[in-house]
Amino acid sequence: MTDGALRTFGALAGEALHDAVRRRIVPLIAAVSLLSLLAVDSCTSCGVASLTTHGNAVEVLDIASWTGAVIFLVLALWMGILAGLLGSDHLAEPLADGSAALVLARPVSRHSFALARLTGALLIALGAGTVLLAVTAGLLHARYAVALAPASWAATAAGVGAVTLGALAAAGSLALPRIAVALLVLMAVAGIALVNTLSLAGAELGGIFAALDRFGPPLLTAPALALSPWLEGVKLPGVADVMLRLLLWLGGSLALLLGAFSRMEIHS
Repeated sequence: MTDGALRTFGALAGEALHDAVRRRIVPLIAAVSLLSLLAVDSCTSCGVASLTTHGNAVEVLDIASWTGAVIFLVLALWMGILAGLLGSDHLAEPLADGSAALVLARPVSRHSFALARLTGALLIALGAGTVLLAVTAGLLHARYAVALAPASWAATAAGVGAVTLGALAAAGSLALPRIAVALLVLMAVAGIALVNTLSLAGAELGGIFAALDRFGPPLLTAPALALSPWLEGVKLPGVADVMLRLLLWLGGSLALLLGAFSRMEIHS
């Protein structure tokens, strides 16, 4: 991009962020995030070095690692859901009210406009998710000396998954009503999380469930893989296959969004 194109994109993204902040769902996101922070603080505040059960000592570090991993994965899915819900109409809204036609009447490319609108929605979702994941990792590290590097990689994988969901939701919003896209996002996240969890637990999957786990976006598997150093004795899939699939889904979702928006007829 040239300097002029970058400035234009920055202005469009700033406007998209401003629009996203004014949406009614943002106060709900803030409230849920605050409650989540309180829950994370409570779940990580055991404050003892070991427990004794039937005369056997149980290291709390192991418990904290498993608890922290579960919390981390739930928050990763929450960030993805936020991205999908915010993306479900953030691009479709200016198309419906005619403001998109006014912007595109200027020397602004459709790709820049679509990506700027997506960026505005994602900044809210990624911002809220990053704060939650960072606080969780910080508390676990401060209280139990849990390694921070796996948390960083897991947060990165969760962020990539969230961008993928946001782009797919934005593309879907060009053809479907907002409520339909939102329901599809929730169903997709729930379905993928279920099959990923069953697969990680060693369950034998068949048919569509096996296909979804093998070829679908690894929304849960990728961050779980990054957190594997926290979970001793747990065998997870290979890094290359899962991370490559995650990146392919990211590229495919963005290409789908840009392609669909480029072919749309936009009326003022």
